[in-house]
Amino acid sequence: MPHIEINDKPVEVPGNINLIKAAEFAGVSIPHFCGHPALSVAGSCRMCQVEVEQRGRKSLVIGCSTTVADGMKIFTDTEPVKKQRRLVLELLLQNHPLDCPICDDAGECSLQNYYMDYGLHDSRMELEDKHHKHKNIDLGPTIVHDAERCVLCSRCVRFLREITGTGELGIFGQGMTSELSGLPGKPLDNPYAGCVVDLCPVGALTDKDFRFKRRVWYLKKVPSICQECSRGCNIEIHYEMQRDYKAPGKRIQRLKPRYHEKVNEWWMCDRGRYSYHNVDAPNRLVVAQLRKSNGHGPPDIKLVIQEVAQAIKKTKEKHGTKSIAVLGNARSSNEDMYLLQRLFSKHLGVHNLDVTLKSEPTSEEDDILRKADATPNRRGAFEIGVQSSKGRLSGDEIVRHALSGDIRVLIVVRHDLSRALSEEQLRKLGSLDYLFYLGEHVGTMTDISHGAIPMAMWAEREGTYTNFQGRVQRTTPAFPPLGQALPEWEIWKMLAGEMGLTIKAKMPKDVFTDLTRNVAAFKELTWEDLVPSGKMLAWVPEPPHRKVQTSTPLE
Repeated sequence: MPHIEINDKPVEVPGNINLIKAAEFAGVSIPHFCGHPALSVAGSCRMCQVEVEQRGRKSLVIGCSTTVADGMKIFTDTEPVKKQRRLVLELLLQNHPLDCPICDDAGECSLQNYYMDYGLHDSRMELEDKHHKHKNIDLGPTIVHDAERCVLCSRCVRFLREITGTGELGIFGQGMTSELSGLPGKPLDNPYAGCVVDLCPVGALTDKDFRFKRRVWYLKKVPSICQECSRGCNIEIHYEMQRDYKAPGKRIQRLKPRYHEKVNEWWMCDRGRYSYHNVDAPNRLVVAQLRKSNGHGPPDIKLVIQEVAQAIKKTKEKHGTKSIAVLGNARSSNEDMYLLQRLFSKHLGVHNLDVTLKSEPTSEEDDILRKADATPNRRGAFEIGVQSSKGRLSGDEIVRHALSGDIRVLIVVRHDLSRALSEEQLRKLGSLDYLFYLGEHVGTMTDISHGAIPMAMWAEREGTYTNFQGRVQRTTPAFPPLGQALPEWEIWKMLAGEMGLTIKAKMPKDVFTDLTRNVAAFKELTWEDLVPSGKMLAWVPEPPHRKVQTSTPLE
């Protein structure tokens, strides 16, 4: 552990780290454009220059490529350092366009921020003397490039060479004419293309999905967990609802990756990045439905619950619990599945319970982030006991038994059975004694069900999810659910009350606390433990620092 000084403050830091990282241990931020902890060192921007004293000699060095050494004295705010930063900024701004008012990155642009912190110089350039480059270049399905804004930090180039191994971008030309460009015939269209926008320190690379949507200073942020596969990437929901005239009814403006060293590091895939559109989709289910409706508007949710409870009681008395089945869902939170299991398996003795259907979509898997399992909570379903096991019907078997008439009451959570069944088979399901659907969107399942209740979506509810590693992580709601939609656990609580089981929980935290007392894998976990980076299940060791498998950097 080297002992160093940063701005005359003694600090002990780990060995083999650069000066930018070392300064963070003293709470000092060294400005930089090209440096990134996941990428190779480029040393091209020169913005991270600091003054270093070793063995009585002082010199200016760049912090990204200088390794800390015992006894080193580092100075980040001396006059020589300030002068160099001003010179670097002047060079970068020499030909930079004056389009901050229309740039998507305004408000989170490093060049803009560093100018206010370290620049504040008068320009010596006339507007007509600026060297112009290409603007608004379409690099692929999701990314637009403005070469005039680019500071040639090469972060995007290194990411595509070293992390994805796809290498769609390069820097071509010399001196003032150097320009970032796509390789001929190679569009930027890999599963992690959106990450180049996260990496870009200025507004050179922008996302078509977010382009001209909102000024970033209007956005509110909450931490959440991606729902698109079993990795459970840490993300932020960026939302804004006051300026509805910009995109009526659209509350989420974008999703961004949130750093977690053992889950997703700095990245997220594009499938997860753009998955938020279904939250405010036009076909959201926002009111309860009953086939036997009185025709005077949507029924009260309590009325639907009462009808479902009566159907379950009647069928149980007449045909036994084997004639009742539940198709839960591994997209549900731990709290949702725990109350489902407590109500049906423990209280009612219904053991036809599963969360898996072979017809459900899967995700492509790779060595970076994506997992084949397209659900965020499969591990939680297994530990809680709602994943089918030996001696119990699987999800597909439950459907077959319902079609044959052996199962008379079927409860379906989110699954769209029209993906695998014919119209005739769907009509058979609709003719069961009772088909109850809990879902988020209007479709075939709401059309054929006897009763349907709208559920709150992941961005509208609080809960915990267990990823494939065994890490339990927590989400935060960004805004209230639409219409009558309720979190799934509340629906089970209401149904339990009608079935003679009192559940006293008033919030997800209460359900989670009960879960930790009754499910061995969750013992010793607390709700507070899960912020900010989650906690491993009882018998699962903490995994080491996650380092993505990278390709060999190109020469």
